Amino acid sequence: MKLGSFIKQPRERESYTINYSLDLTAGDNLQGATSSIEPAGLQIDQLDVFDPRVRFWVVGGEVGISYKVTITATTSDGRILEDEVMIKIKDY
Repeated sequence: MKLGSFIKQPRERESYTINYSLDLTAGDNLQGATSSIEPAGLQIDQLDVFDPRVRFWVVGGEVGISYKVTITATTSDGRILEDEVMIKIKDY
């Protein structure tokens, strides 16, 4: 699911948080998360799971490029949740 679009400057380090509390069933918890980015050039330098949230930190990127960050979270019940965030790099 596409969650939103954001703008950042190339030298900024920004954090983004996905809250999964509405997606989890009673007794289910987040167990882990992974990330991927398309195209290459933007980096996630930290990804943390704070049940029921996933927080990730983004650095870099090339001016004028929009990147799709995909977060794939797994739960203790075996569910897999996938969400995307678009990040456009602008230099003001």
